[in-house]
Amino acid sequence: DIRKDLGAEKLPFVIAETGMGDDGDTHPRAVSLMKAQAAVAAREEFRGNVAFVSTRAFYRKADVSPSKQGYHWNSNAESYFLIGEAMGQAMLKLLAD
Repeated sequence: DIRKDLGAEKLPFVIAETGMGDDGDTHPRAVSLMKAQAAVAAREEFRGNVAFVSTRAFYRKADVSPSKQGYHWNSNAESYFLIGEAMGQAMLKLLAD
């Protein structure tokens, strides 16, 4: 646990959803993992210092991306930027509270 290692019990964390697809991503293991990630931020003991950011809206299809690999957001820089921006905004909110 990084909080324990750093001696910072209330260190704020932002969890970005690991899904690398849009709302159509229905792979059972991926959906299970995404639900688990969201559940962490919803736990009472993490209220106010852990946030969850959904990333599905940031997925860009292969026809507008540099890669057609179907994962890692098709290597789309806009997706990566939007994820980082959303995480940064979530962190600012945690720090302001």
